[in-house]
Amino acid sequence: MLAWLKFLLLRIFNRGVTFALVQVAVPLGRWRTQARLANGVPRSLWGATPILTLPLKARADRLLGFESYSIVFTTYHVTSGFDIILRPVFKWLEDHAGGLIYAAERLLLAWVIWRYDVVHLFYDRGFLSASTRWGISPGELDLLRAAGKRVYLYAYGADVRRRTETLALGKWNFCVDCPQPGRFCACTDDNAPIMATMCEKVTCAVALGDMLAYVPKVRNMHYWPIDLAQMPAALPLRPADALRIAHAPNHTHFKGSHYLEAVIEKLQGEGHAIDYVKVQGVPNHEVIRLFGEADLVADQFIGGAYGYTALEAMAQGKPVLTYVRSSDLVETVTECPLINVTPNTLEEVLRWCLANRDKLPVIGAQGAAYVARWHSLSAVAARFARMYEETAGFPEATLLAIRAGRAAAEAARDTVPVVAGWDHPWRIDRMEPDHARSH
Repeated sequence: MLAWLKFLLLRIFNRGVTFALVQVAVPLGRWRTQARLANGVPRSLWGATPILTLPLKARADRLLGFESYSIVFTTYHVTSGFDIILRPVFKWLEDHAGGLIYAAERLLLAWVIWRYDVVHLFYDRGFLSASTRWGISPGELDLLRAAGKRVYLYAYGADVRRRTETLALGKWNFCVDCPQPGRFCACTDDNAPIMATMCEKVTCAVALGDMLAYVPKVRNMHYWPIDLAQMPAALPLRPADALRIAHAPNHTHFKGSHYLEAVIEKLQGEGHAIDYVKVQGVPNHEVIRLFGEADLVADQFIGGAYGYTALEAMAQGKPVLTYVRSSDLVETVTECPLINVTPNTLEEVLRWCLANRDKLPVIGAQGAAYVARWHSLSAVAARFARMYEETAGFPEATLLAIRAGRAAAEAARDTVPVVAGWDHPWRIDRMEPDHARSH
């Protein structure tokens, strides 16, 4: 009898919270957003997946006049530097009062609706638990939009990548060496209608690089910012010593690590001086330190698009080996010094690097200039500004600060010169290695 009464009271309570969310929080949140935007004091929230760059994206928004914060449910080994971490609360509920999680999520969403005007999420989850492994509840998106929120969705890779489309990209792709399909990514074709539904309900669906292939009606925009002020001064390249190659894969089978290691072993067997250092599962600051001590950084060789690792390495003035399938996946490709390589060309490229050690420093210097010009906090803020101007329908009072922030960012970019003499044979804008052979 007591258990039945407890169940009944919990059900009544949950229904009451849902009623308050829909009938009270949504209309009040819409009024609050209209008032803030009319006064030019917008607020944005970045969540809820623990992506390394969430706090940086919030800082980029602040350059445009937003009050902006990052929020996550949990953290992982790479970083825990988020503004709001919900894990302690929800862990306590899981351990002691699991029946209240339903209400807690809706109270959280009500708070978001009351406090923020622009909500940025990744495709894998929102604030409410969804009925599918990957994706945001359609009902959650409906509530956010009904409350007048501008909602933007972004991809980080596993949240959008489906096996059928990936394998169709060509010989080299992120699925080619996957040891367990279905474990790491959205993967299956039944994710496609989930993705389509999400994209129909939001202000704008955004992606970059290889992730463009999976998102309908997508805006192509580079949104990985680098905080140059936090990048330590890198050690100079060491032409008299062994060529030190650094590699920091999260999952080696998605990076093509064994192809790199096989070539390095072969070259070492021929007597070439190569010092190879690989790390996994370490905090981001350890990765940054490793890159600073390297002569060459290896990103990935099969995926077809460079990742955040490449940007971090370039920011420290290091030449980067990576595979980019197409030049239109790169921001301002004519300035991009990435060394384009697949498993078929790895040996040839590494032999060139060994024979041209004197050219690596200037390639690295252009990498640092490229990141400063196109992937700094202000550069990404400028792209956010243009996105807001073109999609958000903000009133003039809010647009004034956004336009001013974009103008300042673009002016700062123009103060960073392109480095002379950085040319090399493996530029992305001049060749797409194995493209003809990969189909």
